[in-house]
Amino acid sequence: TTEAGKETEESCTTMASVPVLYTKPYSNHGGRLLVIIYKKNLNDAQILIKSPEELGGTASEQYLKLSPQGKVPLLITEHGAVPESDTIARYLLERFGGEGPTFTPSTLEARTRSNLVARLHDTYIAPIQGCMYEAEPPFGTFAARSKAIAELQRQWQVIEDAVDPQGPFLAGPELSLADATVFPTVAFLSVMAPKFAPAGTVWDAAQFFGRRVHAACQHLLQDPAFARVWEGVQGALQEWDQREHWKGMLHAGLRDNDAPTIFNRIIAKKVPSEVVYEDEDVLVFKDINPQAPTHLLLIPKERLLLSQLRFASPEHKSILGTLLFTAAKVSKMLQLGGFRVVINDGAEAQQSVFHLHLHLLSGRSMRWPPG
Repeated sequence: TTEAGKETEESCTTMASVPVLYTKPYSNHGGRLLVIIYKKNLNDAQILIKSPEELGGTASEQYLKLSPQGKVPLLITEHGAVPESDTIARYLLERFGGEGPTFTPSTLEARTRSNLVARLHDTYIAPIQGCMYEAEPPFGTFAARSKAIAELQRQWQVIEDAVDPQGPFLAGPELSLADATVFPTVAFLSVMAPKFAPAGTVWDAAQFFGRRVHAACQHLLQDPAFARVWEGVQGALQEWDQREHWKGMLHAGLRDNDAPTIFNRIIAKKVPSEVVYEDEDVLVFKDINPQAPTHLLLIPKERLLLSQLRFASPEHKSILGTLLFTAAKVSKMLQLGGFRVVINDGAEAQQSVFHLHLHLLSGRSMRWPPG
């Protein structure tokens, strides 16, 4: 560490009177803290807002000592480093309790609703929101972007059901921490979610987030503090757009527009096949021109630009693994002996249907080398 770095680290950890918040303009988690700061009209004598670049960036050794997860936001106080946005938010609300709104409703019912909405957001939305902007999986516990997006939408419906039906705020008639928590994420995802809308559809914010959530956020947008956060988040994300951030992402910049094959019709049950096994990801059926007593085809139900193995990307790791696992599963189910799995890539390798598929052959002696 350089002498300058040591001085900076020491100044961070020994800050006496003025807390320092490190965040980035596009961060929805930082956005909840900015809502609190702006609504309470806090000034530089009360809290400073800085970029993590002043500590060398979120991946720097210095930053990681203060925030082991290497994420924003991060608050430095005289008591030490405080990572995690919900903890920081509650710290700010207590430290500056005498300034501006409390973000704490007056009734137990509304306080409980606010805590529930914030908890649902942080537990089920935040861990998988990366499916809307990260280059490759995993997205939380999901290895496939499409499944993470589907779960993200389902969790917004869960939040929708938890929101007060009367409004105008998320927890009822009074402003709460739920509003500060959810609103920046709605601003954040309102830029991204339309990019993943199915082809030929018009993205609808009220449908995606839920009508109560959407209505509450529209109400909050009339407040200058919330509008300032909305503009900050969306303005920063416009720079991502200019850098074509989503250009290489499956379901956004990359879409499978190739002509359908006979496999699409087999999956849709428009062409008959002798199905051996089927689940939500894979279809296994008998080859109509068998090259062994048992000759099965294993195909992913969604092609996802994977017409040939050579086009595999990190986004395809999950389905490629699933296909091989399914081959093993089916071999056990059919009590096969030895078997061979073949992938033909390209016409010169005798690939005839350009939708990635595996051949599983068994029941006869195999030669080596194949050819």
